[in-house]
Amino acid sequence: MMKFNDFQKYEASLRVPYDKYFDLIYLTKHLLEARLSPNREFIARKAFYGCNRRMAVEKAGLWYATNLKEVLGPAHLHMTINDPAGEVAYEDGFACNDLKNKFLDDETIERLIEESEGDLTREVPLQDSLQSPCSVRRVRRRRKPDLRLGEDFIQSPGGTIYYLRRDCSGSSTRGGKVNKVKLSSKSILKAHKEVIRRGLNKFEKFDPSRKCTSSIGSSSTMAA
Repeated sequence: MMKFNDFQKYEASLRVPYDKYFDLIYLTKHLLEARLSPNREFIARKAFYGCNRRMAVEKAGLWYATNLKEVLGPAHLHMTINDPAGEVAYEDGFACNDLKNKFLDDETIERLIEESEGDLTREVPLQDSLQSPCSVRRVRRRRKPDLRLGEDFIQSPGGTIYYLRRDCSGSSTRGGKVNKVKLSSKSILKAHKEVIRRGLNKFEKFDPSRKCTSSIGSSSTMAA
């Protein structure tokens, strides 16, 4: 019996291979009003009701597992569910693996990718996957390099400034070790003052007889 708050109708579309459709009939698992498509697949539709898309997807998944999975296999290879109320939207905190955002139809996927402005792309389902994968995934972007702010400072792509503290006291002639010290300053001028205020430069060990070199670059020692 449908609950009072299960007012929204969602439609699941099922793509059933030609031979599998008759296997379902043999097991008396009929899909009413299924139609044969030009590519020799039967297309069937079934309505589910819920107060939101997450609930509808949960219901559809349970129904599929009970009635069709034994014959058809994983649901993500055959079932999609529409988004009539526009609940699936790209926003802060969007999670690809949220149940609400799974089993998306082509129309919703295309809209979602456009809303993300390139942050999302269509996920390719795996034939042997036992769990329902996401309909979309985030695009892996090439990491931006740190910005060099003179010899003693770098800034991360996120805007954090780091002080490059060098230790040249070792016996190796290849130069000293470089440590990145995170600063709270947001400008290079304030970063210089913060280094002096915190005494970060005072802890640098410096041997006047040896030049300090590293893969990051050489630096003159700041006055204590």
